[in-house]
Formats: sequence, C-alpha cells, structure tokens
Amino acid sequence: MKFIGTVKLHGSNSAIGYQKDSGHWCQSRNNVITPQKDNAGFAQCIDPLADQFFNDYVLPQSPAIREQYEQGRKIVIFGEWCGGNIQKNVAICDLPKMFVIFKVRVRVEIPAATTTENEAAADKSDQEDSKYSFWLEPKDWSHIKWHEKSIYNIYDFPIYEIDIDFQSPTLSQNKLIEITQEVERQCPVGAYFNKTGIGEGVVWTEWAQTRGGLTFKVKGEQHSVSKVKTLAPVDTEKLANIQEFIDYACTENRMLQGLDYLREQQLTIEMKNIGTFLKWLNSDIIKEEKDTMEKSNIDGKDVARAVQNKARTWFQQHLS
Repeated sequence: MKFIGTVKLHGSNSAIGYQKDSGHWCQSRNNVITPQKDNAGFAQCIDPLADQFFNDYVLPQSPAIREQYEQGRKIVIFGEWCGGNIQKNVAICDLPKMFVIFKVRVRVEIPAATTTENEAAADKSDQEDSKYSFWLEPKDWSHIKWHEKSIYNIYDFPIYEIDIDFQSPTLSQNKLIEITQEVERQCPVGAYFNKTGIGEGVVWTEWAQTRGGLTFKVKGEQHSVSKVKTLAPVDTEKLANIQEFIDYACTENRMLQGLDYLREQQLTIEMKNIGTFLKWLNSDIIKEEKDTMEKSNIDGKDVARAVQNKARTWFQQHLS
C-alpha cells in the first residue's frame, strides 16, 4: 500500500466546521470552543475569519467541498493550531501562531427517523468510510490556504511517499526511520519560515484503498510517549534471506499436504483448526529444510513467524 507522509506538527488539534444554514463553529479535539471558552486562543483568532475564509477561499477553490456543502452536509476542516507558546522544544515555537490544515471530513446528517442502532452505526463511521462520514481526498483541499491570515496547508511543506508490503512490513522500517530522523534534525516547516530546530515526526496516510482511513505516525525519539526503542534499525539482508527461504520452502504443495494432514486427523478445514495446520507446516519445514536453514544462518523462530504470515492468508482462501 502506498502511504503519503506529511510533517507532524507539535501543536493543538483544532478544526473549523461549516453547515449550510447553520453557520460555522470552532472546535478543539474534544470540545466545541468559542472566543469566551477557548483553547490556546484558536477560536479568538479564527472565529472572526471563518466565514470569509470559507466563502472566498474554500468554496471557490474546491468543487467537491461545495457540492457536499450545498447538499447540507457538515464540512469539518481539521488542522494543527501551532506556533507561539502552544508547545515547547520544536522549531515552530515562537513563530506567529498559525492554523495548518491537514484533513477535511464530510459528515452526513442522519435522518430524523433513524433508530439508536443507526445512530450507533453513524458513530462507528467516524472511524470508517461510510455513507455517514468520510474523508475528502487531498486533491480536493490540498491547495486551500490563506497565508495572509496565517492559514496554511500541510501540503505547502515537503511530503514523503513510501510503499509498504504488509506481508513484510519491517522491510520499510529503515526508510521510515531515515525520514523521521531527517525531520527531527530539522523541521521542514521550521525551515520554510527560516527557523532552525527539531521536528516532531511524520504522519503517514493511505488514500487509494482506505480513503484516508488508515493512518499512523512515527515520532522522533525526543517526542516518543513510550520508553520503547521504536527507532531500532532492521537487518534488511536477514529479512530478505528469510523471505527468500519462505518462498522456497512454504510452497503451495507443502500447504496442500498440511490440509491432507488435517483430514487424516479427522479435522475439518476451518479456522478453529488453523493452529494444528500451522504447527504441522512449521515442523515439516524445519524437519525437511534444516540443512538449508543452517547454511543460511536462519533461525527457526524467524521462520515460524514468516510461515504464519504467508500460510494464514492461504489457509483462509481454502476454507471448507
């Protein structure tokens, strides 16, 4: 899957919401806010600009947003409220406060006659693409900005791309580390404003298949919220050797023999018996290919993990 990486800004998650005939509102991560009941000064700064920004810069430049808005749907423009004294120890501190757009969500109003079950489904849709709620693709909003009023777009700054093979995701880890450390050494957003200093990390989002629903972030060590050493490099040569070995040893014919073994044991080809299948398959590979493993310096534990990744998917395709 292809992921697009954008610079993670160390600030406060904020948003401006719009709905036709209802006006606009400002929000923090968990609350609707106002200039009187604010969060880090976001509403006080953005509330007076919100209508002009939407009418002069958003609707004219995004037909997709205009179409959804005219149908009465809620448009929520998410971004990071950052700079100034909102956070510490990053390059963008002490710059003028700014709102940097990083995503736009459309929320469909639930028909009044729906049941609580439908409302629950709508709540669930906040995490999933659905007819009730979805992210708009970057092509529909990545050009929206108003620099004169300190409203920027995360696509104003450098972006990154990476392909991740989820059969062997650790093969991508070194590149993720390299990009994260580069951002941590010098924040690209800080550099845009001629400010030296560290960055927080990178947010990675997949658009082609999940329409923005699959996202993860990689932070530099100075911003990690756990004690786990998450930036340890991977021995890619070792992983490549293991993958080659699995392609060689965990074949279609061997897995078919595993199904025969289940039948021999009077077991059905169902998920409840996959443990027996995987145990037989792993044992058979180690027994038959032990000399190859020793010659290639491949550990049995690594083989077991790699076999499981490949064989589980194959087994699911061959269920009774």
